[in-house]
Amino acid sequence: MLKWLASRFETRRAALQGRLEKSIESGFASKKAHQPEDWRRRGNELLKAGKLDEAQECYRQGTLANPNDAIAFSNLGYVLGELGRTDESRFMLLKALTLNPEDYDAHYMLGNLARAQGDFVQAVARYRSALAISPEFEICRRDLCVTLAQIGQTREARTVLSAGPAFATDSVDYYFFNGNLHLAENELDDAVANFLRAVELKPRDSSLLINLGVAQLRQRNVYAAMQTYKRIFEFEPDNVQAHANIAAAFQMAGKLDLAIQSYRRALQLDPEYLNAHQNLIFALTSDPHCLPTAYLAAARDYGARITARAKPYTQWLCPQTNGQTRPLRVGFVSGDLHHHPVGLFLENVVAHIDPNKLTLVAYSTGNTEDALTARIKPSFVEWNAVASLSDEMLAKKIYNDQIDILVDLAGHTALNRLPVFAWRAAPLQVSWLGYWASTGVAEIDYILVDPTSVPKSAQRFFSETCWYLPDTRLCFTPPVTEHEIEVQTLPALHKGFVTFGSFQSLNKIGDGSLSAWSRILSSLPSARLRLQNWQLGYADAKEDIHRRLAAADIDPARVDLFGGTTRDAYLAAYSEVDIILDTFPFPGGTTTVEALWMGVPTITLTGETLLARQGGSLLHCLGLDDWVATTEDEYLDMALAHARELAPLGELRTRLRSSVLSSPLFDAVRFSRHIEEAFTGMVRAKKAIEPATQ
Repeated sequence: MLKWLASRFETRRAALQGRLEKSIESGFASKKAHQPEDWRRRGNELLKAGKLDEAQECYRQGTLANPNDAIAFSNLGYVLGELGRTDESRFMLLKALTLNPEDYDAHYMLGNLARAQGDFVQAVARYRSALAISPEFEICRRDLCVTLAQIGQTREARTVLSAGPAFATDSVDYYFFNGNLHLAENELDDAVANFLRAVELKPRDSSLLINLGVAQLRQRNVYAAMQTYKRIFEFEPDNVQAHANIAAAFQMAGKLDLAIQSYRRALQLDPEYLNAHQNLIFALTSDPHCLPTAYLAAARDYGARITARAKPYTQWLCPQTNGQTRPLRVGFVSGDLHHHPVGLFLENVVAHIDPNKLTLVAYSTGNTEDALTARIKPSFVEWNAVASLSDEMLAKKIYNDQIDILVDLAGHTALNRLPVFAWRAAPLQVSWLGYWASTGVAEIDYILVDPTSVPKSAQRFFSETCWYLPDTRLCFTPPVTEHEIEVQTLPALHKGFVTFGSFQSLNKIGDGSLSAWSRILSSLPSARLRLQNWQLGYADAKEDIHRRLAAADIDPARVDLFGGTTRDAYLAAYSEVDIILDTFPFPGGTTTVEALWMGVPTITLTGETLLARQGGSLLHCLGLDDWVATTEDEYLDMALAHARELAPLGELRTRLRSSVLSSPLFDAVRFSRHIEEAFTGMVRAKKAIEPATQ
């Protein structure tokens, strides 16, 4: 998680500091015990001494003694805010402004209150009001810039920054904030350079190092990020954020055990740290030692924590319906409505939804938009950018939008808004597509699955009710490429040896997968293995995988390593591979479908969970059940059998793309009808959506 500049300043206290010192130094002419200015002077002295309860009582007495003392109301509002009495604080600050509309401190502190509650729009308005009155208000300018950047308005943040004083150049704060601006704009090299300069000036500042590590993780330079977070432990061994972030680095590097250990340490230090809790849950889905019951217990624990923080709706504004009298308003909540696996699976489906059945509304929780975003936007009647809204504000918006069914497309992945679902902003709530296990959130009613991915016997591993789609829970969109990419002939026919491949990221390539691949390569001495993923573009990652290959008795000389590349080049690389070896227990999804589209079949090992059975579900749609193993021995036997029969393997390659495109896996029209039937069926199962509130 990123730390912003405001966390490095006691901004509210600093805003009043000049006023306090001036008031104390003046001493006031009157010495009568109960004169208004005496109450204010005494309150200032107590505030400066950190005695907040006594200070607020003095200020309160001052407002009673002089109901027209704007400064007393402003100071009282400040102290109440420091004491966490937000509503009272806001009331007093607004009272101060009715007495003195030019009180820029009151505007500023109202901005802080709004920002703390997630109302960034109101915060920006208040900060602008304060600056209009006092253009030299340095701290306010800083916080306005930070708030604008947090909601994605980085260009406007730069404009505000250039309009007046905020930072001394060549200062820690200057480089820290500019690093954050570059990070928000995904200018990662510039972000790292700014953070490094800040760290040079202040080497033992954990906030600087936290954000440097975040930028390095965004660069996918996970080994550099690990070293950055280890620097924090040298002087802050119990830094919660550092433990959580280094866990993410470990996970991205494929060091799952270390990741889980670090997430657990973060939660020991702060049991209410929900992001660390979610990341741990995510990691447990790929832990071969985690039983489904243990996973569900961890997910339910998270769900209970967010429910405790919410105030769920029990009645809704959407008119009563049986699912047939009017189109259902369906809201999709996701931060991945761009070139991302979620976007790739969603694109063709939403394009074929019947608007007479479903009215689609998007709630985009991220700031990334691209060509795929532009292609899917027309399928939604409303597109809402909601990254800046708090959970409560987003829940209220969804409620007011009269959404019948709210669909989570993220689960415990990045940019999710599962806490919003705890508010039950819609009468029916569903999990689908972007996650592969139970969310554990009691307020989510259903999860969309298929019979292969979740047998009836596995329903007990979900807090949601399983709603079965007839063919598949996933429907892919044919790849959009810059150039036409054709399926090539089987490479083994002209190379003279079989090339196995895996295009999965390192976090999916566990020791179990390497052990199975070692047995396959040992049985086929001429065969080679091609590994390709973004991590392998880094020397540290290559060194690490070479070490792990050797430990698994795989000769690194028989393995070709390739880093990230363009999308066209990535797809074209499948022409160098004869057979894909799936990872387990975390198999491929997007990569598997893209390999099939390129004519390359995958051998997958199915397991007990929805995630572990994902590969089997995808291949079952194509009738390729003879490529789905249920044991490691069967996985080995299948790989050897298919590798030794090049003629049928070559014939399969020539027809696989056409088979894929005509299968339920790509039939968006058929799949969209199933989605419509599922949602209307859920409404019927509920008998009728609750009547509208009066």
